[in-house]
Amino acid sequence: MTDLVLVNGKVYSQDPDYPRATAVALRAGRIRAVGNDDEIRALAGPGDEVVDLQGRRVLPGFHDCHVHYQDWSLGLEQLKLADAGSLEELRQGVAARARELPAGSWILGQGWDETHWDVARTPVAADLDDVAPHHPVALWRSDLHLAVCNAAALRAAGIDGNTPDPPGGIIDRDAEGRPAGGLRERAIDLLTAVIPPPTEDETVAAMRQGFPLLHRLGLTGVHDYRLMDGHDGPPAFRAYQRLRAEGALALRLWMHVAGTHLDEAIALGLRSGFGDDWLRVGHVKMFTDGSQGAHTAWMLEPYEDTGGHGLPLRP
Repeated sequence: MTDLVLVNGKVYSQDPDYPRATAVALRAGRIRAVGNDDEIRALAGPGDEVVDLQGRRVLPGFHDCHVHYQDWSLGLEQLKLADAGSLEELRQGVAARARELPAGSWILGQGWDETHWDVARTPVAADLDDVAPHHPVALWRSDLHLAVCNAAALRAAGIDGNTPDPPGGIIDRDAEGRPAGGLRERAIDLLTAVIPPPTEDETVAAMRQGFPLLHRLGLTGVHDYRLMDGHDGPPAFRAYQRLRAEGALALRLWMHVAGTHLDEAIALGLRSGFGDDWLRVGHVKMFTDGSQGAHTAWMLEPYEDTGGHGLPLRP
């Protein structure tokens, strides 16, 4: 007996004695047999699903080894800025969202990359103030190492000209020393501390929404990384466990432990690989260095446009 039979496809078996096949039988999530259509059809029993691939290629599911899945899935309901072709397109997106949300609501977005624009300039608070004067705005760059916010968001975070750069972070400033809107590396923590966190129900719903989108790309598993010191880890882990308990976790996940919690993991006796085929506690992430796109990667030579060398971030 088998659970699923795929026929009339193109299969690269990687077996030199049988390099080409047309059908695959699967049972309990594992490959039972590979062969021709007649051989594999004979393995199917009553109630088993038989799928005619109509000549399509069969590939194993891809496993992405660096994903911030919780942040990405929550971002599906935020402004999607990866396709913004200019600063003006980014501004238009913010203005449209401001018209949709009540005054005072946070406008969040991610994915912008100024290197793809005709004028490669990092946005500043003034670019956002006029299109969303009554909403705090925070927009993450594609690498997540830089967030740009407007004046309302700076006020909400208590960031002004007297606020010092936090350890491991940079507050961008104008010629007069006033915050310009950009927050790099651990300076972003000043902002996230005042943004209302999503509820567990909202996180679970976002994750459910993301599963089929990754499936369409051929992704069936991810290594889920923590951001910075891993403050996103506990809520993500709770959501994954809930989805697993409900039988709704549709990605195979290796959940990383933030390096700042390594001592606690050791004290608990936790070992890498604890879990099952769908959800495991995997590697330890030590955050060091930054991002070249955000000009925070620590360089021997200065960046040409800023003259800075980045940040010596270390675990």
